[in-house]
Amino acid sequence: MGDEWSNQRLADVVELIGGGTPKRNHSDYWGGDIPWLSVRDFNNDNRYVYSTEETITEEGVKNSSTKILSPGQIIISARGTVGALAQLVRPMAFNQSCYGINAKDGAFNDYLFYLLKHTVANLQRITHGAVFDTITRETFQHVEIALPSLPEQRAIAHILGSLDDKIELNRQMAQTLESIARAIFKSWFV
Repeated sequence: MGDEWSNQRLADVVELIGGGTPKRNHSDYWGGDIPWLSVRDFNNDNRYVYSTEETITEEGVKNSSTKILSPGQIIISARGTVGALAQLVRPMAFNQSCYGINAKDGAFNDYLFYLLKHTVANLQRITHGAVFDTITRETFQHVEIALPSLPEQRAIAHILGSLDDKIELNRQMAQTLESIARAIFKSWFV
């Protein structure tokens, strides 16, 4: 992979999207069919987020500052539990403690997911012992990255994504085997 990598600020290759929370005292904003993300939905080291604990309505979207992210876009927690990261598999809205992230021209969301995962780990390591309790828009201005060409980004993301897919499949198989073992144990001893 001999193409040139360019040094850039992270802010120059990502679009940051702010979230919001519909007013809780409006019951017609809650319980709809739009998944609404908070960090508890994706703070689990899984690449993808499939579902949310809470949902909102179209009215909730219209009457708050939340936005709806598209499949493939990235969610990162910016306050409280800082740096949890996931990629969406379906459209979802999200709260103001997170940023939605979308690749600008010249970048690829699948690659950015892995780049951000590595970058957040480095930020947490560098600030270990110091206060790292918020990611702001300015944080993205100060992070320098080396960005490969789009074909290289796609190749890197494909390799890492294939490994993540295998890890997820193994996790699901382990859960299935655990359920089978529990059922067998109950049938023998309960």
